[in-house]
Amino acid sequence: MIARAGALLLALPLLAGGGSAQEAPRVSVAVTPEGPVTVGTPVEVSVTLLVPTYMPEPPVWPDMQVADAVTSLPERATRPVTQRIGRDTWSGVSRTWRIVPQRPAAYDLGPAEITATYAGPDGGQPVEAVLAVPDVAFTATVPAGAEGIDPFVAATRLSLAMEVDGLPAAPKPGDAFTLTLTTRADGPPAILLPPLSGRLPALSGLRAYPRQPELGDGPTATRSEAVAYVIEAPGRYVFPAVSLDWWNSASGTRETAATAAVTIDVPVPPGWRDPGAPAPWRRGLSVALAGLLLGAGLVVLFRRGRRSGPPSPRALKRALRRAVRRGPVGAIRPALGAWVAALPRPAPDGLRAVERALAGLERNAYGPTPPQDDRGLRRQVIEAVDAVHPAAAAGAAPPLPGINDVVVGEVRAHAPV
Repeated sequence: MIARAGALLLALPLLAGGGSAQEAPRVSVAVTPEGPVTVGTPVEVSVTLLVPTYMPEPPVWPDMQVADAVTSLPERATRPVTQRIGRDTWSGVSRTWRIVPQRPAAYDLGPAEITATYAGPDGGQPVEAVLAVPDVAFTATVPAGAEGIDPFVAATRLSLAMEVDGLPAAPKPGDAFTLTLTTRADGPPAILLPPLSGRLPALSGLRAYPRQPELGDGPTATRSEAVAYVIEAPGRYVFPAVSLDWWNSASGTRETAATAAVTIDVPVPPGWRDPGAPAPWRRGLSVALAGLLLGAGLVVLFRRGRRSGPPSPRALKRALRRAVRRGPVGAIRPALGAWVAALPRPAPDGLRAVERALAGLERNAYGPTPPQDDRGLRRQVIEAVDAVHPAAAAGAAPPLPGINDVVVGEVRAHAPV
């Protein structure tokens, strides 16, 4: 926008007559280039406002945004103008928008208006006028031979580069480095250069931290995308070449720009052990603890049976629910086996769902990854147990493992009775 002080510089006194002061302001539009353009080619739309006197304040310009195109204001987008009309000199302002279509289509900016304030005739009060802007329309096409280029990028020159910064000469776990993808192009604005960091593979052993891309406009537009990586484990890490198809608007040919592949070797340091791998003794200890818990549960059941006879399925179900709710994971399966043994035959429906829920709880407790909060998993086991209705006894279900077998992760231990 032109500041008020700048607008006053546009004030030009009327020449002879004064008849032109009775005329309304005029608005004209120029579109460059004329006719269809290639997708990605900037289209300049210049709107000129002329008044018969002068403008004591700048006009209110319309918004020239349009779907599927990028609209911007170049440097010195707004400038004062004068024009000889008849015997008089009119003053005014011209503004230029740069619109870059991003897909093949017919573009129409639709109705637009300018609000202009100019000095009244014979030095009277300022007059405000709302003026319609002539229709602005153009067509963007994809040239023959450029079909399938997605995203479509038109330039006179384009190059890609992939560079590694900050990598030590002898990298080791814990070190960090930065991988930067840079696109340089002559012709399109930087905002139309497509992002490329999403094409980098996710490599196990490297933790990625993408950064915000940096855009730069000028004679050569640039887009730089940096990803910081932290080395978590030794190994060979290969970043394959990244390529981009583009349209050379100078030669009218389809071309491909590509980076070189990047390979990073991280040797195994002395005494290295993967911190994510479980210690060898952990799984054996889990099996041993499960066996002890199984034996303790069987002793309790045996003693109760000697005192008061075999417990009822209802009592065994209550004991199973208590074990699931508050007991160690290793005590659940023995309690489940005792309850199942007391159920009527054939086995009722729903036991398969109980087995799946309990297996998920055991994987969380004894699996290779550190255990997580298991309250939700325990709740799933209880819900599956409650869904079993022994009275129905409809259809046989595959038998569950015997109470003498304890499954921990992928290891099956046999505990003596």
